[in-house]
Amino acid sequence: MKYFRPSEFREWWELVSIDLLEVLDDFRDIWGAPVMISPHADALGRHGGRDDLSQHNVDKWGEVRAADIFPMGLGDEGFIRAYDAAKRAGASGIGFYPGTAPGPMMHLDVRTDRTPDNPATWSRIKGRYLGLSHAMPEGWKP
Repeated sequence: MKYFRPSEFREWWELVSIDLLEVLDDFRDIWGAPVMISPHADALGRHGGRDDLSQHNVDKWGEVRAADIFPMGLGDEGFIRAYDAAKRAGASGIGFYPGTAPGPMMHLDVRTDRTPDNPATWSRIKGRYLGLSHAMPEGWKP
C-alpha cells in the first residue's frame, strides 16, 4: 500500500479484503489529500452474525469489505468529487454521512453484487438512511 499502514486498520488488518485495500489506496491517490480511517469501533470490521448483510460484517463475509473514512477537505461541497473518485477507485458501495465529527464521513465498500459503474449508494442524515441525492447539491444526477 502506498498511503496506508497496517496499524491504521487496527485489529482488523489480517481480515481486510485485498480489494478494499486497493480501493482505499486508489481513492486516496485520486482524492489527492490524506484520508483517515474512522476511529469508531465499527468503522472497519464487526461481528454481526450470519444474517447481518453489512459489508463490515466479518461473520457473514469472512473478511472486512467496508471502511468508514474521513477524506481531508471533503466538506459537503466535495461530495460530487468524492463520489466520482470513489467510482474511479473501484468502490461498489458508496455512502455519505454529512453530520459526523470531525467532519463529513464516507463509507466505501467492495460488495460483489454491484459494480463501480452501478454502485450501491446512500446517505445518512440526522440518523436516517436516505438516497444519495439528499447529500448532494440540488439537481445532481449520478
